[in-house]
Amino acid sequence: MQNRLDFTFSRLRKNNEGALIPLTPGDKAPYTKSLELLDMFAKVGADAVEIVIPTRYAWMEGSNMLIHQMEAVRDGVQTEDSFSLMEVARKRYPDLALVTLNFMGPVFGWGLKEYAESCQKAQMDGADIPDYPFVAGNDHEGFVQALHDHQVHFTNDLTVDLAMAEPGTPAHTLCQNLVKKSSGFMFLIAQPGGQSGVKDRLPVEKLKPACERLRKMEEELGVNTPIIVVCGISTPEQVRDSIRVVGADGVMLGSAVSKRLQAGEPIEKIEPFVRSLKEATQL
Repeated sequence: MQNRLDFTFSRLRKNNEGALIPLTPGDKAPYTKSLELLDMFAKVGADAVEIVIPTRYAWMEGSNMLIHQMEAVRDGVQTEDSFSLMEVARKRYPDLALVTLNFMGPVFGWGLKEYAESCQKAQMDGADIPDYPFVAGNDHEGFVQALHDHQVHFTNDLTVDLAMAEPGTPAHTLCQNLVKKSSGFMFLIAQPGGQSGVKDRLPVEKLKPACERLRKMEEELGVNTPIIVVCGISTPEQVRDSIRVVGADGVMLGSAVSKRLQAGEPIEKIEPFVRSLKEATQL
């Protein structure tokens, strides 16, 4: 299976460039706020964009993203609103890689098969669902397979501790299974769940050996899934360190933009900041 994510990372690697993956919160029709943000991301050269399906219990998010999700829920944004937004986004940007971001609550409420079908209808390229119990790489609910059957990648989340687990341990076996079954891209989590958000410092000394371990594991397993640093990215320096020092293929960020939006900054003033993040992906 190959889609826009695969083509995007192939292009970036040829150009010796990392990926910038921002996200846009959910919204109701006519999706003015979300589309203005999406337009800005596309204008500055974002390589993929995650579109949020909001939920009341986004427990792994940082405080700024949690506020955005709660505001969307309060405003009545439903799963169908988010999928409609995705369809509009796809028509506006036919070549931009788009990924859903949500927790399993909306998926179970929508239906696993129906969710996969809706992703395909909206021409989404990936699904980022960090609390799906992909235990030991076993797809007990058949959800990951359903996504793949509908040409949608499922992103795996790997912690530093999991990546650094000693060979022969259950944690190491779990990491191997997740890497082996990864597709699209996989996240290397810089901060624990619930402690993400804007951070002054990126733990490069932990991320670098973890990324090296994952690269070695990929080589041994015969896979080549891009690695994306997530949680806490908020400055151009952190973007550069993630790509040049840690050795990742790119970064994903949400709170760095959400914090500015919640402070009342207009999108046209946020644009230079996001542009500086994209410029920092140049190797």
